[in-house]
Amino acid sequence: MATDTATTQASEAQQAWARWQREHADVLEGATRAQQVLLEAAVRFVAAIAAQPILLRVAAYFLLHSDTGLTTAQVGAAVGRTDRAMRTVRTLTAHQMLESIWAELGRHRQPRLRPEHAGPIAKYLVDHPRCTQPEVVTFIARELGIDIEQQTLRRFLDAYGLYVFRPDHDRAEAHVARPTSSGAPTSGAPSSCCRPRSP
Repeated sequence: MATDTATTQASEAQQAWARWQREHADVLEGATRAQQVLLEAAVRFVAAIAAQPILLRVAAYFLLHSDTGLTTAQVGAAVGRTDRAMRTVRTLTAHQMLESIWAELGRHRQPRLRPEHAGPIAKYLVDHPRCTQPEVVTFIARELGIDIEQQTLRRFLDAYGLYVFRPDHDRAEAHVARPTSSGAPTSGAPSSCCRPRSP
C-alpha cells in the first residue's frame, strides 16, 4: 500500500511539472540547466505540500537566498506567487522570515507544558511540600527538559488545580513578589480619587 501511495504521489508530481512547463515556457526559456532543476524541484515540492502558505514562503525564501541566480519572477511562478510578493520575501532577513511565520500563526505556539506533565509536577509538589516556585521551575528544567518562567508555572498550576498542594506557600510567594510601586508605606485610608463605599 505504501508503494502505491508513493507511486501516486510521484505521478501527481510529474503531472504538475509537465503542466507547469507548458504554462511557464517563457520562464524556463531564460533559465540555465541548474536553475531548471531547482525550478522542477520547487514545483514538485509545491505539489506535495498542497499549497500550504507558510511552506510556500519557506520554499521561496530558500530559492531566493540560495545564490543560484533565480529571479523573483521565476521563483514566483514556481511557488504560485506574484513577482511582487517574491521581491518582498527576497528582502527579508532570516529573523524577519521567522517573525513573519509566527505572525501568520498568530504567535500561538504549542504550550511547552502539556497535560501529561501535570502528574510528575504534582508528585514533586507532594514530595517537596516546602519547595519554592524557582525550585519547581528548576525541577521541570532538569527532569522534563523544559525551560519555563515562574509566570508560566503559576498559570499551569492554576489550570490543572495543582495549587491545592501548596496553597499557603504560593500565597506567601505571590505577596512577596508584588511590592508597592513607590515603596512608601500605605495607610488604611481610602484614596482621595475614589469615592468611599457606602455602608
